[in-house]
Amino acid sequence: MAEKETCCTGASTTLIAACSGRSNVGQIANQVMLEIDKMGGARSFCLAGVGAGLSGFVESAKAGRVIMIDGCPMGCGKKVLEKYAVEPFRYFMITELGIKKEDTVGGLDAGTKLALGQVVSNI
Repeated sequence: MAEKETCCTGASTTLIAACSGRSNVGQIANQVMLEIDKMGGARSFCLAGVGAGLSGFVESAKAGRVIMIDGCPMGCGKKVLEKYAVEPFRYFMITELGIKKEDTVGGLDAGTKLALGQVVSNI
């Protein structure tokens, strides 16, 4: 049974997406996205839905103001948006916020707190 694309349709809003990669900075990006959603600053958004080309996600990204948070200079999230001609309203890269990329997913609290403060003050 095919699932309907109902998650991301409706009026223009501020959306926030994160790279969510395997490294510490990818996970920090994801945590920052979730915290901003909890605070009501933007609605977290499924970047994978855009990457998969699901029309509801793509159209919502085009209609909304997208805040994109990538973990590192690879810029995977931004590249997904570019594929569909979506220019982020705001763009952040965790490594540019002073956090070094490491091959670990432990001990993210301090990095998340630091990045969250910097992102929130710039949106």
